[in-house]
Amino acid sequence: MAMVDDLSFAAVLDDLCRRPPGRRRPFSNVELARAVTDLGGDITDGYISHLRKGHRDNPTLQTIQDLAAALDVCPAAFVGGRYEREGEECPRRTFPAKLRHLFEAVYPPAQGPYTPEDAAAAISADGRYGSISASHIRELLHPAALPNPRLKHMLALAGHFGLTGDDGVPQAAYFLDDRLAAAIDAELADLKALRDAGVVEFAARVVEHASTWSPELRRQAVEAITQAVESGETRWVFPLGRE
Repeated sequence: MAMVDDLSFAAVLDDLCRRPPGRRRPFSNVELARAVTDLGGDITDGYISHLRKGHRDNPTLQTIQDLAAALDVCPAAFVGGRYEREGEECPRRTFPAKLRHLFEAVYPPAQGPYTPEDAAAAISADGRYGSISASHIRELLHPAALPNPRLKHMLALAGHFGLTGDDGVPQAAYFLDDRLAAAIDAELADLKALRDAGVVEFAARVVEHASTWSPELRRQAVEAITQAVESGETRWVFPLGRE
């Protein structure tokens, strides 16, 4: 199925209702609500109407999951991800583990992992997707929880951890597509290896100070980073002075 140009939740949902995959005729709001109910969900046709018109734009993860199941698409389709559905696709079940992994794997060089307070403060200060509290982030992180975050919180968390596409839009699909999450986690594992080897911190130092370095020193820095990346070594001693 072709993706719509407007990637707003309303536009994607409306397009899926008008041209549902594997179905000859469109879904009315009443029919879609009934399909959700038949699969064990609970969404009213009135709420579906508001979502399609953009009058409501912040559905919960459970709502996204239920709509995706009824429309036979991957939940990530609503945020610019893949459309093809693979099996049950239950992102609520894996959300805490994915979020914990981001906290463990993604943080600035020479700084420890973000705390929920750090993330909440940064997201709330940015304001693009509203605010979030540290206590709510802790609830989302709890391994025994079945959290039900809203779409804007998923977008905000993805953006905070640098999961953005070429267009700068946060890749909330990480939380909605286990296949995509596995691919991103593999990249994060590579980043962690480079960080543990000192490469990330060194590269950041290069960016910060390169303007004051001689051409020869800059060349050595580039060579050192390239060799570290290509070698796959878990430990690396850079052949440069501190500054």
